Amino acid sequence: MKIKIEAEVYPTENREKVMKAVKNLFPNTDLHVQAQGNIEVVVGEGAGLEFLENLKNMLRSRKIRAAARSILRQSKLNGKLVFYMNKQAAYVKQASFTEPFTESPLPPIRVEIESDDVDRVVEWLTE
Repeated sequence: MKIKIEAEVYPTENREKVMKAVKNLFPNTDLHVQAQGNIEVVVGEGAGLEFLENLKNMLRSRKIRAAARSILRQSKLNGKLVFYMNKQAAYVKQASFTEPFTESPLPPIRVEIESDDVDRVVEWLTE
């Protein structure tokens, strides 16, 4: 299983704060910054269920596992899960799903999980 996290840094945002938001969700990731045109993107990668353990614990503690399960099931596409987390919520150590660019003027954190069994990943995250 491979996991990729991306978060755009808008010119009005502080790169360190965006990195902190990502680290709050995925504390075991090493982050780097890539330039895509005139936009910076914070990127992190990981592998295995243990990489997702913190997110799983956040979903459990907020008691949003049923809602998360529904969102994640709808996020399946060709052996991948692609979902979005609210950057502002992540900054204050809260897991909150969002749609890309609809609920917040700031871009979300994009999470892509490639797995041979995405259903198993969804069930594990939300058990």
